[in-house]
Amino acid sequence: MESAEILVVSIGSDPCEGDAKSEVKDEARWPVVARLPPSITVFRADATHLPELSAHGRLALARSPQGEITSSGDDTLLHQLDETARLFVEAWKTGPRNKSSRPGDGRNWGDPEFQPPDHNPNGV
Repeated sequence: MESAEILVVSIGSDPCEGDAKSEVKDEARWPVVARLPPSITVFRADATHLPELSAHGRLALARSPQGEITSSGDDTLLHQLDETARLFVEAWKTGPRNKSSRPGDGRNWGDPEFQPPDHNPNGV
């Protein structure tokens, strides 16, 4: 099951900067899912925490499990990001792709019930 996430953009400072106690407290409360240094951090957090996490940067985007995006802060900040960071944000906004239901998906190759996608039961 996909969880809600909040992406924080902070040009000029790391959103996890601060005293050590604050950083540990925040990361324990909202685990870091991904980082693109120096300006982007993605936290696993519900959208209800958007106001708290937006205080860590100049822009915060919340993505619900259904893919809805909520923004808090300066959206024009995205134009100041380099190409890599902009692509990261756009990819994050689209969310993970749903897995296909291919035969053998998720099974270990050594599993006796594993069938490779090109498996032909007739041996041809």
